[in-house]
Amino acid sequence: MSRSIFKNPVLIGYMIKKIGEKYPDKQVGKTFVQKIFYLLTRQGVVDFNYSMYHYGPYSSEVSGELNFAESSGIVNVEWIEDKGYFINSTSKLDKFKSLLKDEEMQAIDDMIETFADFNAIELSLIATALYSRDNFEVSDEKLAEVVHNAKPNYSLDLIERVLRRAGI
Repeated sequence: MSRSIFKNPVLIGYMIKKIGEKYPDKQVGKTFVQKIFYLLTRQGVVDFNYSMYHYGPYSSEVSGELNFAESSGIVNVEWIEDKGYFINSTSKLDKFKSLLKDEEMQAIDDMIETFADFNAIELSLIATALYSRDNFEVSDEKLAEVVHNAKPNYSLDLIERVLRRAGI
């Protein structure tokens, strides 16, 4: 059986829908989607290539899948000046939900339970720490310092608090 081209867009739509159900007032933007899918990639739930960019790990593949999800009507992406992107799932998601396996939905549900209450900046700090640990063999003791060097706009104290809260 071949894999549907809609699989990844539906995963994105499902994640956004579940976040909206749990946190109805939460702003979900492109950075947020990137970081959650980085965490899902680390767990082996999805398979995207990531590189380090200014806002932490970034995947052009995830960006493309998000664009496809929008053009397919699975999600709606809106830019609001001075506030950023706001992404919401649409009712069209239900048409494709059968493409998802129970274990994929559970992994997303678990990820939302663990990380959805963080904002995009905090997720960027978390993902940068994990990327640094995974790809540059940075010890846990040095993670906050390495993240601070990569993101000097954020205080070492803030980074340490966020990583501690994330259990890193």
